[in-house]
Amino acid sequence: MAETVIIKHEIKTIDDIDKLKDTWKALEKGKDMTIFQGNIWHRLLTKEWLGWKLHSIYSKVVIYIAFQNEKPSMIFPAIIYKINTKNRWFGNHIGVYLMGQGSYSDYMNVIYDTFSSTVFEAIIDEIRKDYPGKKISLTSVRPDTALASYLKEKGTHCENGELALYINRKESVEAYQKSLTSKHRNNLNRALRRMEKDGITYTSEIIGMISDPALLEKLVQIHVKRLTIKNTNNSNPLSAVGSFIKRTYRRHRDLHNNIVAMSMCENPASNIMLFRFNGEIIGYQYAMKDRNTMRLLQTAFDDNTRHYSPGFRGIFDYIIKSYETDEIQQIDFLRGSEPYKYELGCVDLQLLNYTL
Repeated sequence: MAETVIIKHEIKTIDDIDKLKDTWKALEKGKDMTIFQGNIWHRLLTKEWLGWKLHSIYSKVVIYIAFQNEKPSMIFPAIIYKINTKNRWFGNHIGVYLMGQGSYSDYMNVIYDTFSSTVFEAIIDEIRKDYPGKKISLTSVRPDTALASYLKEKGTHCENGELALYINRKESVEAYQKSLTSKHRNNLNRALRRMEKDGITYTSEIIGMISDPALLEKLVQIHVKRLTIKNTNNSNPLSAVGSFIKRTYRRHRDLHNNIVAMSMCENPASNIMLFRFNGEIIGYQYAMKDRNTMRLLQTAFDDNTRHYSPGFRGIFDYIIKSYETDEIQQIDFLRGSEPYKYELGCVDLQLLNYTL
């Protein structure tokens, strides 16, 4: 059996992650991998992490790379929280996590082409030697991966995480429309009638990466405004304080250190649908193309347009546009079980949280 050699790279600058690009590219195409395991996404995660001024005080990033026969076999991109930042509203406990924990990485996994239990165990042993006594948490693991199968077989402590929702392509756009209930089809038509009645011309277009700073600023501001309204809770003093803290944190994050905004400008997989009322952008759907799947990462609309259900109508139109070619076989709504996803025909994928 080939000897497993573990090489560790502590990440302190963006150049540190860039130096690992070729090694990463050799493994990120494995069938279990999603766009969240890719080198481009981890470069964005690194930029986001470096953007927090106090990051070196409470955390560090170490990339563990296992080699067999001098060829890369597995990558464990670890973020180690040295200080307990967990409170009621956000943060993480002390421990070792996969990089992306607490960010927008909806699916977590180590990076491999072919999963090797021997290699994985060697990496975990190395991590435990480096950080004795610290829990190793693998959150938001898809149950259909080799990693999940291995952890289940080993009897690893597991709890249900969030639900992810998705829609597989039907045989035709007509078949998809018929799969929706008559109530929800009527709601979609009602949205258009309201727009028409009020003299609103509703249009949409799909673009790729953004190069216009003004457009990016417009989309970020729409999302920040939406978050401000969505996360406001004044039901009691404690909830109001919690809402204010969380809102302030998210607002700062979105305006100054937003991985989604960075991805819109730097990720070639970007797929953005812009929604307009009378020519004015009132919302967007940000997705990333991942092989034959479109993963919907962020949706935001001007709350002043909610009477017209632009989110519900807009995402439906996004799905319909995916039928223009055979290229997209699945629309993945990622984590979160909001009712509108079921109304559009989604089914569940139960994600798993493991503690080693």
